[in-house]
Amino acid sequence: MTALSLMLRGGILMYLLLLISIAVIAIVIEKYRQIFKLKKANAALLTNLASTSSLPDMRKALQECESDSPLSAMLNKLFNAKTDDPDLLQQSMEAAAQGELHKLEKGLGWLSTFAAVAPLIGFLGTVIGMVRVFMNIQAHSSGGVDISLLAGGIWEALLTTIGGLIVGIVTIIFYNDIVQNLENIVRTMQESGVEYNIRVRSSR
Repeated sequence: MTALSLMLRGGILMYLLLLISIAVIAIVIEKYRQIFKLKKANAALLTNLASTSSLPDMRKALQECESDSPLSAMLNKLFNAKTDDPDLLQQSMEAAAQGELHKLEKGLGWLSTFAAVAPLIGFLGTVIGMVRVFMNIQAHSSGGVDISLLAGGIWEALLTTIGGLIVGIVTIIFYNDIVQNLENIVRTMQESGVEYNIRVRSSR
């Protein structure tokens, strides 16, 4: 029995799970594309800055990269700061970085929602299927119940639970991996921010 035939026998909620799966795949692909692009941009920027020692050289290296990554936005605030107040400078850098990171976090809420909702949809499909099974039992109670018909109805009802759990498990795995990648990016930004803050102060 093919996966398509199993999906068809699972009922209308299986189609809903299919739509959720397509949405999850689209979000995951887009998030990984953004993360790969961001890591590449950050690596190129840090490589450019590695050989600089003076503030003008740092500004020039930053301009040459022409990156719109959160790290670039944060370092731009540092290199072109109009104040020497460390608190104001820190707030300015954090605000610039958070604005860029917020763009990367778009879609993660949907992934989290799909991971939670997919198993519930599966359970709902199973409950609906079991209700139909017991309705059939009641309808045929006077003439006896065909055990094969009963078993067939139960396994068909369980198909949506299997589908919902598969979608939910896969989604939460990708969600956690994407969140971990974003946390690593934030950690890199924090370390780079501290390092270049010290270098800027020592070059003045």
